[in-house]
Amino acid sequence: MTNENLTSKMLYRMIKELIIGVVTFLILSGGATSMFQEYLLSSGYFSKTEQEKVEKFQEYVDENKIKITDTKKIRNWIKHENIHEFVILKGTKIYFDNRYEEDIFPGSIKNNTFNYVYPINFADGQANLYVYDGFADKYYDIISGVSIFISIIICILIFGSELQSEIKNIQYLQKRVKKIGDGELEESVSIKGQDEICQLASGIDSMRNQLLEQKRTQEKMKEAQDALVLGMAHDMRTPLTGLFSYLEIIKKMEKEGKPAGEYASKAFDKAEQLRSVSDQLFEYFLVSNETNAELEEAEIAKSAFEDYLSEFCAFLECNKFKIDIEDVYWHPVKVRINTNYFGRIMNNLMSNMEKYGAKEKPVYLKINYAPDYIGLDFQNEVIKPNPYVKGTGIGLKNIELMMKQMHGYTEVTITEDTYRIVLNFPVTN
Repeated sequence: MTNENLTSKMLYRMIKELIIGVVTFLILSGGATSMFQEYLLSSGYFSKTEQEKVEKFQEYVDENKIKITDTKKIRNWIKHENIHEFVILKGTKIYFDNRYEEDIFPGSIKNNTFNYVYPINFADGQANLYVYDGFADKYYDIISGVSIFISIIICILIFGSELQSEIKNIQYLQKRVKKIGDGELEESVSIKGQDEICQLASGIDSMRNQLLEQKRTQEKMKEAQDALVLGMAHDMRTPLTGLFSYLEIIKKMEKEGKPAGEYASKAFDKAEQLRSVSDQLFEYFLVSNETNAELEEAEIAKSAFEDYLSEFCAFLECNKFKIDIEDVYWHPVKVRINTNYFGRIMNNLMSNMEKYGAKEKPVYLKINYAPDYIGLDFQNEVIKPNPYVKGTGIGLKNIELMMKQMHGYTEVTITEDTYRIVLNFPVTN
């Protein structure tokens, strides 16, 4: 039998224990009764007590000239002596049986199951007598009671031993839940089987995995935030230090009556750098706190991207960049984007291109296609000496976050000479 749940398992066990209990009772009761009867027979107790009753009845018959048909007198004597069974018979024919309320027609009932009978001389002839005074009944009741008690104890012990596996599983789950509550998430929770306890263990293990994943994510986020804070401190300290230096120079030159326009312009540039970094930092936390970005309805990729790419190319041309768009061609695939995020991404790319791009080298723009993704591929050479400083990379982090919100991802390759970023968007049916 396959037990799929606790109810069927418990029902199966109860039926099994009930059968075991009944069989145990029959064996104990039958065996003890047989042994007790053999003891009574071997000790001669039955024959002794029966012989005494037979002799007393024979005296009563002799004194009162009792006939076999004097059933009323016989019944009075039986009641006085408190005898349970009293049968008078000749051969196999029964003439009197106290178990019947009415007198029976002599010889109308035949029975040959009485092995221990005694001859009685009635006034109208001889007959055989079977007599039993009920002495052993109380012992039979005791045997039955003890057999029932032992059978119940055996059933309880068997049921309890089988229940131990469920109890151990529950105790195991209790300990594991306590450990999970204490933050110990590495050890898995596993119980073999298909019942509710096993399903509960599977649910707890799934919860443990989720908590573990959340814990690891939080740790990664904390590490990223720590790195971001340190990097931002570095990125902001450099222009801030330059700003204060230029302001000190301007202040000194004003006292001396000298023109400070050049240093004011440099101070303004440093302030612009600070504002740019602070804007990017604000954007990063704004995007990272948005849990669900709303995407527009699916549309053909050309319609979704072409205007932004045209604006990007116009911006580069306006800033004296060369553009190579020979590998830009459109397939009839659909995408879903958030126009606000994509606009921010393109502004970020244009800002980076303006700061770090080498104008004498072409900017390559092409479209990559994969079965499930379409990629916007941007590549350019950087100014030499390379002004790129490995700080927070907050601008790139913003792009990665916004792409993730749109269910896409980025591929970034930065070398000494080139900068390449690919924006991959999932294709929508």
